[in-house]
Amino acid sequence: MSSTPENRLASFWIKEATVVTVIVINAVVLFLDAFPSINARTSGILHWVDYGCLIFFIIEAAIKIRRAGSFQGYWQIGLNKLDFIIVVASLPLLASPFVGENLEDVAILLLLRLGRLLRFSRLMRSVPHATEIWHGVVRALRASVAVLLVLFVLTLILAMGANLLFGDIPEAAEYFGDPLKAFYSLFKVVTIEGWYEIPDRLARLGVAEAKILQMRLYFIGSVLIGGLLGLSMANAVFVDEMTADNTNEVERMVMELRRELQEFREEMRQGKRG
Repeated sequence: MSSTPENRLASFWIKEATVVTVIVINAVVLFLDAFPSINARTSGILHWVDYGCLIFFIIEAAIKIRRAGSFQGYWQIGLNKLDFIIVVASLPLLASPFVGENLEDVAILLLLRLGRLLRFSRLMRSVPHATEIWHGVVRALRASVAVLLVLFVLTLILAMGANLLFGDIPEAAEYFGDPLKAFYSLFKVVTIEGWYEIPDRLARLGVAEAKILQMRLYFIGSVLIGGLLGLSMANAVFVDEMTADNTNEVERMVMELRRELQEFREEMRQGKRG
C-alpha cells in the first residue's frame, strides 16, 4: 500500500492510540454531560463533542471495512463485532442536530441513546490482554448456562413455596402475593441481599410469631441451599473456565514432560541392553 497522505491519515485514524484517546475523551464527555449543572454551563458543547466522537467511530469502522477487503473479513475479528454493534446502535443519534430537543420526546430514539453508554464500554479494549479476557468470559458464560438454569429453577421452586406458605398473609402480600413477587423476594434472599429484612419488617407489623419463625427458617434454608451452595457452585464453574487457558497450558507442559521422561527411560533401557 502506497504511503500517500490519504493512507497515512487512514492509518493514523485507526491507530490504537488514536482510537483509545477518542474513547477516553468520549467517556469523559458522557460522564460530565450526565451532571445537569455542567450540562447547563457548557451550553451544548459536550453534546457536540460527543457527536464528533460518533462521527469518528463511524469513519473508523468504514476505514477498517475497506482495509479488510470486505465486511466479512472485518466481521471475523472479535473486537470489530462489538465496535460495529455499538456504532449501529448509535446511528439514530446522527439525527439529533436536525430534530433538536424533539429527539428526547421520541421513546424509541430515547432508548437508542443507550448507544452512547455502549461506546463507553469500548474502554475495555484498552485493558491489557482484552481479547484473552473476553474469550475467557464467553467460555465461562457458556459453561455456566447449566448452573444458572439450575439456580433459576431452584429459585422458582423456593418462590412458589414461599407464595403458598406466606401469600395469604395480608402484610406479606407485597412480597409473596403472587408468584412474580415471590420470585423477586426469593431472588434477593438467594443472593443473600438483606434476606433477614422481610421477616423483621413483618414482625414489626404484627404478624404472628409462629409465621415469622416459619418464614425465618424457610429463608435460612433458602440462603444455605440457593445462596451459599448454589452461588458458590456457579462461581467455581465460572472461575474454572476463566482460567482454563492457563490450566490447559499447564496440562500440556506436564504431558510433554511425561513424554520426554518416557523417551529418556526408553533410551536408558536400550543403552543397558547394548
